[in-house]
Amino acid sequence: MDPIRLRVARIIDFGKVVSVLGVDLETDKIVVIHIDHRPLDTILDGWKAPDFAQPLSFDADQLTLSLNMAPDEGDDGGERVSQARAA
Repeated sequence: MDPIRLRVARIIDFGKVVSVLGVDLETDKIVVIHIDHRPLDTILDGWKAPDFAQPLSFDADQLTLSLNMAPDEGDDGGERVSQARAA
């Protein structure tokens, strides 16, 4: 798996799954990263369905991933449409 640097264009919060959409800075291709907050057993149970492709697993040698997606100050509880900011 090749490393990517992603210019984030949008973050979509589906509750238990958050999707980060952006553009790979090297290839200019659209990239979507899904972050799933469900228990691992729930996800693995889905792969037991017939004809479902089995997942690949990679060792993450010294990988550090940090995403800060906290709401902006003054959020009044309405729909959140915030700009992602680099830390």
